[in-house]
Amino acid sequence: MTTDFAEEARSRTARLLRMAATPDDRVRARIVEYATSTPDPPLMGPHGIQTTGCTRCRRTMWRQRDLWVCSSCGHVEDA
Repeated sequence: MTTDFAEEARSRTARLLRMAATPDDRVRARIVEYATSTPDPPLMGPHGIQTTGCTRCRRTMWRQRDLWVCSSCGHVEDA
């Protein structure tokens, strides 16, 4: 049993690998690549975490209150 403190101290990559629970090295490598090439999501708001595609660069946009903010190029759109 892990404490809340230990869980918070784990890296995002470690959490994703644990959730995937796969021994396949190729899948694990893809998870590590994903975790290192994408930013951490923002803190969860009252409506949860919402994403969409960026109209400029096609990467992930996170909804932050009444705005969509691209995690890659920084493009901002009204929600």
